[in-house]
Amino acid sequence: MGVLMDIKTLWGLRVQEFYRKMFRYYSIIGANVVYFFLIISSIFIYYFNLFLQWIPPQISVEVILSLFVTFILMQTKVRTFIKRADIVFLLPLEWKLKSYFIKSLVYSFVIDFIKSLSLITILLSLFLHKTNISLPVFFLIVGIVSYNILMKWTEQWLKNHVQFVLHRLNRFFSIYLMCYFLFKNDWVFELVLMSINFVYLIYFIGKKTLVLH
Repeated sequence: MGVLMDIKTLWGLRVQEFYRKMFRYYSIIGANVVYFFLIISSIFIYYFNLFLQWIPPQISVEVILSLFVTFILMQTKVRTFIKRADIVFLLPLEWKLKSYFIKSLVYSFVIDFIKSLSLITILLSLFLHKTNISLPVFFLIVGIVSYNILMKWTEQWLKNHVQFVLHRLNRFFSIYLMCYFLFKNDWVFELVLMSINFVYLIYFIGKKTLVLH
């Protein structure tokens, strides 16, 4: 009973520990990080805009924006707050950690969604001159981020380098095309592609779950 209680409270304790460290680092570094980030962001936006003006007219802005967003999303990590020493202590309790990892996936999704929504809103405003996010776009971003997080999570089940490369390529092109159709407002292609991707993902996760059981 005590072990189960520890498992249930472990995730919350790890999150609190993580943010205590974050606040400690921020108190040391101060607002300099914010100013630095704003300066770097301003410089990047300026030169990115020059780059978009430089590219041939045959290449649409949506192509470049989609590549940029895809690159950012490919850096996603699922934060589990697991420490190296936990491998020894928690491995025997792996079957009891389902709720722990679900919380980690939800947490990673929320963080990634906030970043993605902010990034896409800025890109739409600056380069496609759209000043608001419609409800369909909002839900499509939810779908893209959910797909990306789950695809990242399933990488741990891959058995060799070839599978890993193919999985990453599939993830990259799927996210790129979904972002492209999102920026182009091609809702039919967007929904068809997203449906196919989620069917594949559900099949892959379901198949792996059967193997584990």
